[in-house]
Amino acid sequence: MKKGVPDLLTASFIWGTIGIVTEIGYDYGANSFASVLIRSVVASVFSLSAVGRKSLVPSRENLIMGAISTAFYEVYVFTIEVIGAPLSAVFLYTAPLFVVVLSKVVTQDAITFSKVVASVMVFLGVYLIYLSDVTTLDLALGVASGLTYALLIVFSRFMQMKGMSDMEIISSQSVWGLPMTMVISFLLSPDVSVSSTLTGIYLGVVATVIAYIFFYRGMRRTDSIIASIVTSMEPVFTVVLSWLILKETLTLLQLAGFAVIILSSFVATRRN
Repeated sequence: MKKGVPDLLTASFIWGTIGIVTEIGYDYGANSFASVLIRSVVASVFSLSAVGRKSLVPSRENLIMGAISTAFYEVYVFTIEVIGAPLSAVFLYTAPLFVVVLSKVVTQDAITFSKVVASVMVFLGVYLIYLSDVTTLDLALGVASGLTYALLIVFSRFMQMKGMSDMEIISSQSVWGLPMTMVISFLLSPDVSVSSTLTGIYLGVVATVIAYIFFYRGMRRTDSIIASIVTSMEPVFTVVLSWLILKETLTLLQLAGFAVIILSSFVATRRN
């Protein structure tokens, strides 16, 4: 299990850059739906070059993964645009709570007391970091982000258990998510600007292909619940990077949140 933790931490560090990159993109006129479209195209090209035609074969798993990944990326990137990266991260990491329930039904991963406690600690820690007033819209978008992210994690684990390689899963979510993303983009007619393109390329190459290579390898060595908890280090990395790059300040509550999240990983991976 410990062998998978460094991979999961690497993935969470990469994902910790998403909020910063997308917000910078928005400052220069990027559009969330256009960015997701470019992400899907770029990730599809990269993953197809690695997997080949095999990922073009339609199957129930491919179609479901395409739908889930499209829903997650469209909702999460749009949520960042509407309420900002900080508050989006709070709700995104309700995901471990959903994963605990869904994994029992879908993948039969063991639910232990320490995993449940760690999942609750994750949400508490992220909330301390991003303590903020919440509107009904914030809540709706945030819960949708957390739920779709949890579905992505659990179904990825299911596909691993079905014998699919990690690159096949990455290709599945990219290639089969592309048609749905294109439909959404056509209906909304987003502006594909230079900023949207650059943001989408980063999301496709770095935040999707590279990050998920580490994430899936780490989850293969642990389980879906552990993976969702350990990668909750993402908002910690986001805040630290914001402090270093954007010169934002750190508060005592944020530091307390860091401590709770880090502790949750130790609690989740301990022997019961």
